[in-house]
Amino acid sequence: MISIPTISQSCVLCGGAANKLVCQTRDFCYETCGNEFSYVQCDDCGHVYLKNRPQTEALDVIYPRTYLTYDYDQHLGGFINGIRNRIQRMKLRPMQKYARQGDSIIDVGCGGGDFLALAKQFGDPSWQLFGVDFSDEALARLHARGLEGVKGRFEDMRWSGPPVGVIVMNQLIEHVEDPAAAVLKAFNILRPGGVLILETPNLDSWDARLFSKRYWGGWHAPRHWNLFNSETLSRCVLKVGFDLAEVSYILSPFSWLHSIQYGLRERLGWKRMAQWFDVDHFVPLCAASSLDLIQLAFTRRTANMRLIVQKPSIG
Repeated sequence: MISIPTISQSCVLCGGAANKLVCQTRDFCYETCGNEFSYVQCDDCGHVYLKNRPQTEALDVIYPRTYLTYDYDQHLGGFINGIRNRIQRMKLRPMQKYARQGDSIIDVGCGGGDFLALAKQFGDPSWQLFGVDFSDEALARLHARGLEGVKGRFEDMRWSGPPVGVIVMNQLIEHVEDPAAAVLKAFNILRPGGVLILETPNLDSWDARLFSKRYWGGWHAPRHWNLFNSETLSRCVLKVGFDLAEVSYILSPFSWLHSIQYGLRERLGWKRMAQWFDVDHFVPLCAASSLDLIQLAFTRRTANMRLIVQKPSIG
C-alpha cells in the first residue's frame, strides 16, 4: 500500500506547538494509504487535531471516486439510503426556522448534492440553493441534478450574491485546514440574523471514549483534520462574533459500526465477521441506532453534535 506525503502541524486554533498524543490510527475506511496517523491534543487550548496532515497533492488519493458522500444511493443501496433521506429531511427544520423567503442557502462540502436536493424538493421554493465542494466528481453529480455549485475551498470562495441567510456545514468543519478561517468566512457573508449550522463528530461520547486509542470511526483518518467537543467548537465559533442559538445531538450509528468493524478487522483479524458491520446492512444498523438511543437517553449526547450559531442582528 502506498504512503502519501504529509506535513507536521501545530495547533491551527492557537498556534501552540506543545501537545500530547491522543491516538495513532490509519485509513481503515477506504485504505487509500499505508501511513500511520497521529492525533494530538494541544497543551495550550485543548484542541484535538491531526499532527501529520496529508499534503494538498494527496487529496485526490484520500478522497477516492468511491467516497460515500459522492453517491449515497450507490454505496448504501436504495433501501438504506431511503431511510437516511427521511432522517436528513428532519435537518431541514432549522433552515425552515431561520431562513427567510428568498434567502440564499449555501451547503459547504455538498458532495453529490443529496441534502440540497432534499432542500429543493421539500424546502421553500423561493430559496436560492448553492453548493461548494473541491471534488470534480461531486460537482458533476450536483450539476446533473440541476443544482448550482462551485469547485474550491469555501475559505477562498468569492461571494458576489446577496447576503446569505443560512450556511450549512454538515460533517465538514472537521475536514478543513483552518476551522476558524472557515467560520470567519461564514460570518462575513451571512446577513444579520443569518445562521451557520455545524454538524460534526463529538469527542465526548461513549463510542469515542471506548475506541479512542485507534478504532473510533470519528477519526476517519486521514480526512478528519480537526476534532471537537461542544466546548471547543463553541469557543471557536463564538470568538468570531456569533451567538450560540442551539446545541443538539443526532443519532450516529455509522460511528458505532465503523468502530466495531475496524477493531474486528485489525485487532482480531476477523475480516469476514467485520463485513457484517458494513453500513448498508440493516440489522446491525438498527442495533447501532438503538445503542445510540440509549446513549442519548442517559447522557443527552452522541458522537454527532449540531451547533446552530447566529450572526447578531443590527439594532
